[in-house]
Amino acid sequence: MKEFSKKLLIADYIIAILLIAGFFICVALNGAYAKEIYSAMINNGIDVSYSSIPQLYTLDGFGILLGVWVAQLGISSGAYYMMSRSDHKIQLPMAMLDTMPNEIKSQLDMNQIITTVLSTTDN
Repeated sequence: MKEFSKKLLIADYIIAILLIAGFFICVALNGAYAKEIYSAMINNGIDVSYSSIPQLYTLDGFGILLGVWVAQLGISSGAYYMMSRSDHKIQLPMAMLDTMPNEIKSQLDMNQIITTVLSTTDN
């Protein structure tokens, strides 16, 4: 499940990057279109001081979609972090035992160590 979660998280980030790139491309195209229309209006002698140019792409829905996707990305990142945190809890006592000398290891109760580590909430 962890590998699937990691792949899902990577896919979320890729989609977010594509959405952000698409948003900036649409903004750039809108700017280029507006610049071209203003230039044509000025060349034809039309007063542009009070005019509003329609945009090629209306970005209201795109902005909402982008915001929602970033929020979803935050939620999935948080869920993945919590899952990884709980998975690594059991690895902590094992790593501690690997670094201890053999004479100390023989005196320890493994069940007690694992129970202590798993029952604490701040790890």
